[in-house]
Amino acid sequence: MESDPNHLRDPYKPADDNIDPPDLECAICFCQFNNVFNTPKVLQCKHTFCLECLARMNVKSTQPDTIQCPLCRAYTPLPDLGLPKLANDSTVLSYLPAAMQHVYSIRFNRNKGKLQVKRVPSSAPALTQTVSQTLDVGNPAGSEGPHGRDRGRERSLLITILRTPLCRAFIMSLVAILTVVLTITIIITNAKKN
Repeated sequence: MESDPNHLRDPYKPADDNIDPPDLECAICFCQFNNVFNTPKVLQCKHTFCLECLARMNVKSTQPDTIQCPLCRAYTPLPDLGLPKLANDSTVLSYLPAAMQHVYSIRFNRNKGKLQVKRVPSSAPALTQTVSQTLDVGNPAGSEGPHGRDRGRERSLLITILRTPLCRAFIMSLVAILTVVLTITIIITNAKKN
């Protein structure tokens, strides 16, 4: 790079201009990365996604100790202290504004489906202090209880049966017969009164 005083270097880009900048938004939700719930987390396969999307995936997963990459399907075991302790993508963070390069400590409660900021220091920028302290990422897989999935399966089977033409014809015939029987009953009752 020349030492031309009129050439100003962007402080958020690395000194090597031959390197393409990383994507600054999550490939799942297309939200820009930040230092709170959309912190860029890198999986073992080197793909990067925001913490929120990974938490939403983990909550719905039947394997709570791993996360499957939505791009290459490789599995990444989660750290002992949980999803927020996955490695941050320092390259992506280096492209964020200086005030957003400090990542806040986040707690993930999988059983409740919540991400929570542990504490926001008073020295934090005003914008960060106004960000919600918790984020609901959905109900955990199987949280309907032991019979919840079976009931849903039964309901869907009943709806499937009710939608078949034969079943519809049977129900319509039954309604017609009941209407005729009710009409005859009313006529006979009125005839006895007169």
